[in-house]
Amino acid sequence: MTAETVRPMPEPRFSGLPWLVIAAGLAAMYIPSFIDLFHGVWGTERNAHGPIVLAVACCYLVVRVRQLLQEGLIERRPAPIPGMAFLLIGILSFVLGRSQTVLFLEAGSLIPILMGIVLLQFGVRTCRRLWFAFFFMLFMVPLPASVVDLLTQPLKIGVSYVSEQVLRLLGYPIARSGVILYIGPYQLLVADACAGLNSLFTLEALGLLYMNLVRHQSLLRNVLLAVLIVPISFTANTVRVMVLALITYYLGDAAGQGFLHGFAGMLLFLVALGLIIALDGLLRWIAARHANWKGRAAPMPVQRERVDTSQAVRDKFVMNIRLAVPVAIVMAVSVAVAGLLVPHEMQTVKAAKLSAVVPTQFGDWREMPSPFLQVDVGLDDGTGRNSDQPYDDVLSRTYVNSHGQMVMLALAYANEQTQDVKIHLPEVCYVAQGFKLRDEQRVEMPMRGQDHPIAASRFVATQKNRVEAVSYWVRIGDGFPNGGLAARWKIFKDGMAGRVSDGILVRASSLMAEKDDEADAFALQQKFLQDLDAAVRVGQPGLLVPV
Repeated sequence: MTAETVRPMPEPRFSGLPWLVIAAGLAAMYIPSFIDLFHGVWGTERNAHGPIVLAVACCYLVVRVRQLLQEGLIERRPAPIPGMAFLLIGILSFVLGRSQTVLFLEAGSLIPILMGIVLLQFGVRTCRRLWFAFFFMLFMVPLPASVVDLLTQPLKIGVSYVSEQVLRLLGYPIARSGVILYIGPYQLLVADACAGLNSLFTLEALGLLYMNLVRHQSLLRNVLLAVLIVPISFTANTVRVMVLALITYYLGDAAGQGFLHGFAGMLLFLVALGLIIALDGLLRWIAARHANWKGRAAPMPVQRERVDTSQAVRDKFVMNIRLAVPVAIVMAVSVAVAGLLVPHEMQTVKAAKLSAVVPTQFGDWREMPSPFLQVDVGLDDGTGRNSDQPYDDVLSRTYVNSHGQMVMLALAYANEQTQDVKIHLPEVCYVAQGFKLRDEQRVEMPMRGQDHPIAASRFVATQKNRVEAVSYWVRIGDGFPNGGLAARWKIFKDGMAGRVSDGILVRASSLMAEKDDEADAFALQQKFLQDLDAAVRVGQPGLLVPV
């Protein structure tokens, strides 16, 4: 063969077909998920920032890729091993999250999948240069309810306390019990959405986006601005709560919960935006003065030299169709597997209303009217059965025995226990309604007819002159999980076994004088709960304790 007959191999030409195949796989996975999120947690005030963050992250990703192209920093060095590893992690997270309603896995799985695609096509260095786009997407992921409860409780109490103190200094008739504000004749519940966690995430995300786009050289300035967004969010939410309280006080409850409630939310972001701009200006002024004092130029935004990449841009995005098709097939299979793993077997024990199942008289106990208000088992925000009010049936009664000893009973039942809607632990409800807890303990409580004692919890709650001893247990399916994480794990195990378990909170409490012995109160509650279970088991076995 002569040199004249040798022809060079043709360069691969760019085609949009492989990218369309990948896009089809992503659409099959995430369009149904995002629709469900829009009708679920993204449709609530608590997580309304989710779709905003997703849209901004996608726009930023496009802008960042174009910027890297102009700077000549998009490389074509595929990394198949880490790429496949991230892709498989994302697929597994999607399957588990979608089938078991673990929302943070379902939504968060998009991040490793996109990272895997970038690694397979461009390599590690290009993926590293796009890190902020993937990090920014974390702010769209709905947090588990147990994490939200842990973070929002001190925020809600802090916002309520500061709002009460400021309005009292201004001369308004206001009082507070936990996260409930009383102003004039009105009662306002500072809900999770008003606690600042959702706005904190949104403001923190936008603040980090602002810093990434401006690209200040001063690390101290960037860190300070990121950290100070937290008190900015707290301040803005406090202003919001005070405005809502004043609107309700002057214009009534309908105005406070109507259009002006949404206006107060807009005011929150206006106040926060103004504070961020003012703070950034102050930090810029301090940086300039510090630079002048040191005798050097003030830090300026980073400017990178732009290069001409018009000849090579299309080549960098050439994807092999033999790679795109298997990836898309794996995505489609993950959707089918998630559908197969969705639990369908309902484990519902209760067959009638709790008021009909639980007798008004049993053993030495009989129901009596009581002047004492019980602590709510949940904080109902008026929106129906959701994460704030997860129960299908609730019963509250007070019983007295022949010795005049009173025990307050609260039962809360839910037909379905899912990862995003599950039973509230009493510790959360008591603290939210202004109580302080002490002597919390986990105990083994024997029940008649049971071979093994059940796992229960006890604590003493105090509020001003009220001292209340509380015993309770939570049954989910056939188990008694200890805490929010244990409840999630129990729900997950039942779901992987194809079951959707029911759940019930069984709570007994009694008021004590300061001199009373709490051990006696707990012993009384244990006797009451044993008698109650024996009476309920006759007509509804397995409702309170599995049989």
